[in-house]
Amino acid sequence: MPGLYVHIPFCIKKCPYCDFSSFDDILYLADDYIECVLRELRHYKNNFGIEFDTLFIGGGTPTVLTEKQMDSLFTGIYSIIDRKKLREITMEVNPETVTEKKARILEANAGRVSMGCQSFHDKFLEKLCRIHSAESIYKAYDILRKHNIKNINFDLMYGIEGQSTADVLHNIGEIVKLKPEHVSFYMLTVYSHTEFGRLSERGEMELPHDEVIGHMYERGAQALEAAGYAQYEISNFALPGKQCKHNLNYWKPGEYIGIGSSAASYFKQSRFSNVESPADYIKKIKAGEDPAGFTEKIDDEKKKKDYIMMRLRTKDGLDYAGFKSIFEFDFPAKYSNMIGKLKAEGLAENIDTALSLTRKGFLLSNEIIKQFF
Repeated sequence: MPGLYVHIPFCIKKCPYCDFSSFDDILYLADDYIECVLRELRHYKNNFGIEFDTLFIGGGTPTVLTEKQMDSLFTGIYSIIDRKKLREITMEVNPETVTEKKARILEANAGRVSMGCQSFHDKFLEKLCRIHSAESIYKAYDILRKHNIKNINFDLMYGIEGQSTADVLHNIGEIVKLKPEHVSFYMLTVYSHTEFGRLSERGEMELPHDEVIGHMYERGAQALEAAGYAQYEISNFALPGKQCKHNLNYWKPGEYIGIGSSAASYFKQSRFSNVESPADYIKKIKAGEDPAGFTEKIDDEKKKKDYIMMRLRTKDGLDYAGFKSIFEFDFPAKYSNMIGKLKAEGLAENIDTALSLTRKGFLLSNEIIKQFF
């Protein structure tokens, strides 16, 4: 069954590195936005009769909504889709928005929470312009555990300006003490259209060198694995049985429906995404118009590229038999020279049944994957 993603584009403050569609000055639209999200979801249910396997509410910061708005969102969603068929329900939070009242709503409705921590050093949180402190991470975590949230993910960032491998390992040490079920350990990426991108272009930001970033990643991943977190994707580590089911569906790759402004979908051999502006999204939904701002049909060639790209992001890699059963294509025969080269350079492991990237290969995954297209 497809996964369901619901995008909540509101934040208290837009982070200067954020590449997602989020806004810190339009929270007054929230009530209308929630109404339109539910209308769009009802359209899919009424017209396609879709049953969903997972629900992921992301953003933005979904918990910037008031308690009443959060309750309306969950109640509305569950009035349209069958909650009993959902194997996993996740909501993203930021530490500064976790309160006792909101935790009670999460306890009643979610079951899995993904928290944007980024660092346990206040000086790096300040560099990232985060509005929470390290102390607020512990406080938010305690509140969530108190309210019976038994599946928590921490987002942790490396490659921040001025950061060292020792700083990264300190962060992981703090995570190990708290023992969340899942860790997303990812590199700061500077996009040109963000504030950090503009600072970088002006030479006003000096990020760690590639060698240092590689060392951070390798040592950090080793520390997580030593603490019992198994890596199953480039940036994702989990305790046994706690892999994110919603994201696993993306990496199959499987079908998913995105609801809300800028949300992307992959459904019935098509890829499409809604308009980015929440105000424009609301106007289109209220006018009975299709909110999609981009649509493309997925032919066999694009489907093959998607499969290669998504599978090589995972620790299990690309299964040759599975690839051949879908595409009637002998992957190792076609790419034998490339596979041999990647293996010789220590970037991939080629066993009899699958091709998977090594940790060194994960760091260069974008460049490696392009070679197959």
